[in-house]
Amino acid sequence: METYILLIFGGLLVILLQWLKRAWSSLPLPPGPTRYPIIGNLLNMPRSMPWKTYQKWSQSYGDILYMKIPNQHIVVLCSVDAALDLLDKRSDLYSDRPYTVMNDLMGKYRWNFAMMRYSPLWRSHRREFHQFFNQHEVLKYRSIQLRECRKFLHRSLCDPTHIAEHIRLIFSAIILKITFDMDVSDMNYEYIQVALKALEGLNLAQTPGKFWVDFFPFLQYLPRWIPGAQFKQFLDYYNPLVEKMLSLPLDTTTRSIGDISAGTSVLANLIKRYSRDKDEKALCQKEEDLIRNVTGLAYGAAADTTTIAAQAFFVAMSLYPDVQRKAQEELDRVVGPHRLPEFDDYDNLIYIQAIALESMRWIPVIPLGVPHSVIRDDEYRGYLIPKGATIYTNVWSICHDPIAYPEPERFNPGRFIKDGRLDPDVRNPLDFTFGFGRRLCPGRWLSGGSLFMTIASVLHTLNINPIIGPDGKAFDPFSESVSNAIKMSVGQVPCTTTPRSDMARRLIHEWAELPESH
Repeated sequence: METYILLIFGGLLVILLQWLKRAWSSLPLPPGPTRYPIIGNLLNMPRSMPWKTYQKWSQSYGDILYMKIPNQHIVVLCSVDAALDLLDKRSDLYSDRPYTVMNDLMGKYRWNFAMMRYSPLWRSHRREFHQFFNQHEVLKYRSIQLRECRKFLHRSLCDPTHIAEHIRLIFSAIILKITFDMDVSDMNYEYIQVALKALEGLNLAQTPGKFWVDFFPFLQYLPRWIPGAQFKQFLDYYNPLVEKMLSLPLDTTTRSIGDISAGTSVLANLIKRYSRDKDEKALCQKEEDLIRNVTGLAYGAAADTTTIAAQAFFVAMSLYPDVQRKAQEELDRVVGPHRLPEFDDYDNLIYIQAIALESMRWIPVIPLGVPHSVIRDDEYRGYLIPKGATIYTNVWSICHDPIAYPEPERFNPGRFIKDGRLDPDVRNPLDFTFGFGRRLCPGRWLSGGSLFMTIASVLHTLNINPIIGPDGKAFDPFSESVSNAIKMSVGQVPCTTTPRSDMARRLIHEWAELPESH
């Protein structure tokens, strides 16, 4: 018991010393809601859809908000100017990731390079990932993207009532084929089920304020029966799933290293590079860890996020039939009724490009962005940004800025078009929805291509029809039901599909009957 008392006393002493250090600083902290002694903003931190609360607070305090909770400084940037000034222009200071006990206990700093601290280890992982998913390399994957989008059309034709499941399957199948050469036909595939549960835990662990151990690190050393130690049961459940997600593709293969490296997948190419001898049966531990980490992150970085953007598109089409009709008119003009869309149509499908942009703006996938951390005390606009502060970007607020985007809650792709082309004077959501500075999402090119082709393929052949709830009301895309930890989640997409015409139905069936379509 004496040990526990010393741990608690030590934690409180650290908090007190931090407070005294800031009190002696000559620079003021940014404005924010009222803080209380010792606990800071612990009681008034928003627990549900915090991006909306921060957007409201920014109207009173300005576009830089400061909050303090035990063991953590939080700065929220609510304008694109502030985000670019700090995360882009000062990326040498703001490219780190914040340390949290839950991230550490879930091993994120060891394997998840999206959350790794800014270090040589992070650079080596990002470099390996980037070489397979950069702007030029993703062109090699277009045939896979086309095939899976068209499989979606056939599934929707045969079973139009399970759209949400079909949507997730598109992007799961794309990334698993590219990364592991896995052919996936349904969501019951073992890897997908494991990855979905693992990602659920990883997202929940990232939720600000969810676990007391992030505020009081000494709790990790206390027994399970102590109040506040429920996180240990959480870890017991999710950590084995995370480990299985990382190891399953390598552990379940019965092929030799030489057989695997003869393929063209990301896994095959990485093994080929790190295998000194094609007949070698095992990699060294460092090489195996890097391969597992890079390929293990691919599913969450590509499938999960692109799925949410596609869900937003389907919801928008069910609520805005005029947008759907206008897009179909463009597809009829550019593609015509006798074939399916191809990537070569991209430059001429301006309205389809605008729908993709508006889908990412309307319901941003990660509304508070992936948090950054500053490596030393910094000064901005006369305010102190404390060393180690967690920096969130309120992407939701930027996407719903009524000055940049009039009527921001209205789905309006036309806002991005002027004189028949994309308007360069309108703020492009791609400039901030995929992150900032040196921590830009390296999977953005694959995600963008998959989303575009899904939108074009669906609208060319199918009508998206809304499902009205039992109360007679349409689905509300801005309710609490769309939030899920740090990511948005539309959940059950409230729509069904029907073929646009007999010709559209015939095109889908004819493609499905081709040998290469399988």
